[in-house]
Amino acid sequence: MQKQKKVSIIMNCHNGEKYLNESLNSVINQNYKNWEVIFFDNCSTDKSHRICKKFKDKRIKYFRSKKKIQLGLARKKALSKVTGDFITFLDVDDLWNKNKLIKQLKPFEDKSVGFCISNSIFFNENKKKHFYDKDKNFKKKVFYDLIENYFISFDTVIIKRKFLKKLSHTIDDRFNVIHDMDLLVRLSAICEMSYVPLPLSKWRMSIESDSFNKFKQIIQEKKIFIKKITQNNKKNKRFLISKEKFIDILIRQEIFFYISKKNYSKVFKLIGKLKINLKNIFLFIIIFLPFKKYIYNNILNLKY
Repeated sequence: MQKQKKVSIIMNCHNGEKYLNESLNSVINQNYKNWEVIFFDNCSTDKSHRICKKFKDKRIKYFRSKKKIQLGLARKKALSKVTGDFITFLDVDDLWNKNKLIKQLKPFEDKSVGFCISNSIFFNENKKKHFYDKDKNFKKKVFYDLIENYFISFDTVIIKRKFLKKLSHTIDDRFNVIHDMDLLVRLSAICEMSYVPLPLSKWRMSIESDSFNKFKQIIQEKKIFIKKITQNNKKNKRFLISKEKFIDILIRQEIFFYISKKNYSKVFKLIGKLKINLKNIFLFIIIFLPFKKYIYNNILNLKY
């Protein structure tokens, strides 16, 4: 019988005691057994260390940062510790289906596949929903699609380490929030993506998460990101079309941010940079409506 390939599971933690036991158990209970957990403790002051150590499983490898650092850098440092053939990431408040690794490693039999995603259930105490529509499907070559409309939930991703080694760098630690997007967009330029249409992970929605609280930082990081990606694609006409769509969406996101701050002078300056199309005309109209925030969140879907 062929030996199972090893999967390295990166868990970055800062004061994650509340759900940590549940998250680690979802790894322990995997039907696939050849894995290691790289547990990177980012200077926690709670019981995270104690919870991690109580499992007494040699596959769980504990590391602690000497000082509190940003998530992008913390994930980069954790990544340097892996020994597996495949790499995946699990946050300390998220959960995995027991078949996640078995189901998502199967597509890598196609040697052109560099990373695999699945569906996910986004949940909290009040509700849960599938991240993708149940009948959703994706192309395998997704470089331009990810630039135009980044659609990946990082809790679902498994990466073939062989392809990471082909990149000029792995995680760019300039990015605290969008380091995952930067990594996967660059990866998608050199390999194919596979999608398993099953909800194999559960992402816990929390108002404390970066995507909820660091909206301005996300906008600034995306501006750096698009300049970076452009450097290697200046003469790529297909990329330049995708870039225009990326910038148009980014401007709308920035407009939303300044509306939330009631800075309407900035809003109207940014409107002048938008392309003329039905979606942007609609955005201009609803600026004057009292329920515009609901429309932005639920119809225009402007958040990262």
